[in-house]
Amino acid sequence: MSRHAAGRVLLAVSLLLGALAFLPVSGGPADADGWAFSKTVRVDREHVDEDGTTAVAGSTYDVTVKVSRTKDLRGRQEVRVAWSGARPTGGVVLDGTSVEAKDQEFPVVVLQCRGVDTSRTPPSGQERLSPETCWTQTSTERYLASSSQTPAWRVDADETDEHRAAIVGAPSPLPRECSGLSVPVTARWLPLRAADGTVYPGGPDPAVGCVASAPESNDVGDVGLPSNTVYGRTGTDGRGEVEFPLWTRSENATLGCSATVACSLVVVPVAGLSCDAWGHRLDAPQLQSSGAPLTEAQKRSADASCRKNGSYAPGEPRDATHGTDAAVRGSLWWSASNWKHRVSVPLSFAPTGESCSATGGDASLELGGSVLVNELTASWRPTFCTTRSLFPFAHVQQADFFALDQVDGGTLSAAFASEPKEGGFRRPVVPAPLTVSGFAIAFSIDDAQGRRQETLRLTPRLLAKLVTQSYPTTSWLRADRDDLAKNPLNLSVDPEFVALNPGLRSDTDLSSAATIQLLSERADLVRALASWIDADPEARVWIDGTPDPWGMQVNREYRGVRLASLDDFLRDRYEAPDWYKAANKCYGNSPSPYLNLVANPQPNLGAVTFNLQYASSAVLTACNFLTEDPLGSLPLRKEGREPVGKRFVIGLVSLASADRYNLRTADLQTSSSVPRGSVFTSPQGRTFVRASSASLAAATSALVPDERTRTWSVDQARLRRAGAAAYPGVMPVYLAAPVKGLTTTAAQQLADLLCYAVDPRRGLRTGTANGQLPPGYLGLSAANGLRAQRSYTLNAVSAVRNQSGSVPALDVAAPSYDAVCNPAVRPTDAGAGGSSGGAGTDGFAAGGGAPVAPDDAEAPRAAAAPTSAPVDVVLTAGQSSRVGALGAPLLLALALGAGLGGSLLRWPHHVRTALREARTLWPDAGGRHREP
Repeated sequence: MSRHAAGRVLLAVSLLLGALAFLPVSGGPADADGWAFSKTVRVDREHVDEDGTTAVAGSTYDVTVKVSRTKDLRGRQEVRVAWSGARPTGGVVLDGTSVEAKDQEFPVVVLQCRGVDTSRTPPSGQERLSPETCWTQTSTERYLASSSQTPAWRVDADETDEHRAAIVGAPSPLPRECSGLSVPVTARWLPLRAADGTVYPGGPDPAVGCVASAPESNDVGDVGLPSNTVYGRTGTDGRGEVEFPLWTRSENATLGCSATVACSLVVVPVAGLSCDAWGHRLDAPQLQSSGAPLTEAQKRSADASCRKNGSYAPGEPRDATHGTDAAVRGSLWWSASNWKHRVSVPLSFAPTGESCSATGGDASLELGGSVLVNELTASWRPTFCTTRSLFPFAHVQQADFFALDQVDGGTLSAAFASEPKEGGFRRPVVPAPLTVSGFAIAFSIDDAQGRRQETLRLTPRLLAKLVTQSYPTTSWLRADRDDLAKNPLNLSVDPEFVALNPGLRSDTDLSSAATIQLLSERADLVRALASWIDADPEARVWIDGTPDPWGMQVNREYRGVRLASLDDFLRDRYEAPDWYKAANKCYGNSPSPYLNLVANPQPNLGAVTFNLQYASSAVLTACNFLTEDPLGSLPLRKEGREPVGKRFVIGLVSLASADRYNLRTADLQTSSSVPRGSVFTSPQGRTFVRASSASLAAATSALVPDERTRTWSVDQARLRRAGAAAYPGVMPVYLAAPVKGLTTTAAQQLADLLCYAVDPRRGLRTGTANGQLPPGYLGLSAANGLRAQRSYTLNAVSAVRNQSGSVPALDVAAPSYDAVCNPAVRPTDAGAGGSSGGAGTDGFAAGGGAPVAPDDAEAPRAAAAPTSAPVDVVLTAGQSSRVGALGAPLLLALALGAGLGGSLLRWPHHVRTALREARTLWPDAGGRHREP
């Protein structure tokens, strides 16, 4: 290295250290324990005695609240909220989002609220956080009425005179529609203030029409989006944890959270009201609803009631025979005594595709195809439409085969897909690798104790049983079918499943456990699952007609079928008998194959992920007696959300969507040494792997090139040989782009998209911010075993840009990144991309003439570091910066480095060159020089 180069590297080091010096001490995305946010508050309860003295009641609790993620959030994304040191909950209700949960004693309440939690003037365009900006979904959470002059909330020692009046928060004048209701002695209304300024007063049951409620409000438990207000349970060890789905204005316009509207996650440890029944903290005597002062007897009764300390022991379940003590219920989270102990966690939402509409997004390039890239395009699209050097695009989610047909017919510019087009293209199209992802089997299942199951083991044969409609679901159907006569009713009672997953609840009435939620369209996601099942020896023998070791047989309609060849998985034709049609009027009105209603494939991936996130059964056999159809033709309806403690839902999703929505995903079998046909009672002899960046990268060795289709596909035999660590759900993703017939603009845009995907500063940089590669995807890098795919994409860039009709061969040496993607370096592109001559019989050209570069050609090393290791697809909080923990001497050195760097900033071109050379020279952790 020359002296000048060394000097430039030293300059780069100084600049980087200087920048680090000004990072916050907790500046990483998470602390050392993997949490993005942590704060401790002291929670106590104090009462004012009759003589005016104040004393702390009972114990004081130091409650620590932790949150897994606070930045780059997206709609319906779940974060983990955990706490320790809190008072244990009594009168426990399993479902913390249910209406009954608010009446638990000493819960920890988790809410999403709009605004900034500050005592100062909020920033311009924002508002101050308060109970009135916090979302709750039901009317009973925002309205309390009592026949007593002194309900608990009226003697809260921390409340103002105004909030201790007989009637608080009621609209004035009271709407005429409320006049027909009985007038309570005392009432507390908690208005909800919407993002657009509308005030919803709360009030009595909105069904009576007294006052309007927010459009997203819902007092019917199984309709629409479930509430995300959680009344969390604290265990006897003082700990608790919940998963909290965060909403943007797309999910809840009333709340209105977005990249520009500040919101917070608020955690309120309920310790019980501090009591001042004697009114020592009031400026004026407290009055009855009639206007007369409270009597001494009323004050004494109020004091005794307010000081109650819970009628349930810690951890004791709620008993319908007796109630809970009002002063310690979660329903009083908004009272000043509880609200003052809140922990507010500022949230930052990533801009969404809505930003594209304001920047000319209507003129965007339309891309179609695979649902596998939903999270990738959701991350990239806002960056593309707001970056001057890029372009707006739209992703129309379609079945892959249909999108490829449209590209071939010239009605779509390009398409995302994971499999080659059947029969090949009629026009020259290059399938340029974009990323690698995969399918996942997500589940929401409760164990025998009613707790959420965290792990699940599944074999290809078990999945084959679900896909082939081989669980009869009901005893009457099993009795009427010879082929299903020996089969367990559903997965939960299948001996194979029980052996692999001990400790789960078995229930013969679980219709949702008899099926797996799939997409209704012929998507690559479904085909990949089917191909894996088809290739497994145990599953294949079973589908071909050999019973499993316990005697379960395949549904006769699927015997001998290759699942991957099916366009429609619904093959069963059995209709329920007449007596069932008479008993189920909805089914009798429109009879159809019964097991098809159990399977009930979903229209899109979003429907499946929603059902898995909220444990909603899609089984379509229940009768909807609530219909108001004047013809009396009662329709069938989905079973809907399953109660906490009895959940059992399984579905096929993408790895990236599983990460976004914090779905549990099954460990899939990778090998078995168990003799075929033998009964087993444990997982011994079988290996299973969970989806992760490491297991996905291990599976890329099973991707084999096909010169005819110019794609890489999963070789199932090689996948089995890849070892126990290779994840079976691996799926390549490519962009099918024409190399002839596109407009100059469209060709350049598609070339730019491919360059973006292999740019270590942008599309290869794994992360959660817009424009990065989201968790659940692997970038095209040598570290991920995808060097060849990256090389081919670089060749494809030139072919797409040139539009000469030349499709690169797979074995053509790759150009450098600069040669095709860097406008300042890129040559004329003449002859770039691949072959010359006419197309072959498969629709591609043959030969090669792309610019040649060494096999280890690398992208430029300027700017941010490339992805050195993919992010695990299981939701984690990330890593934190430890710079701040190294002490004052290092900070001083860093500051000096910053000063040195700042004095040299007048030579920006030297800085850029230094950074590029530094990235080239610094080895990675293994001593190797880095490669994107």
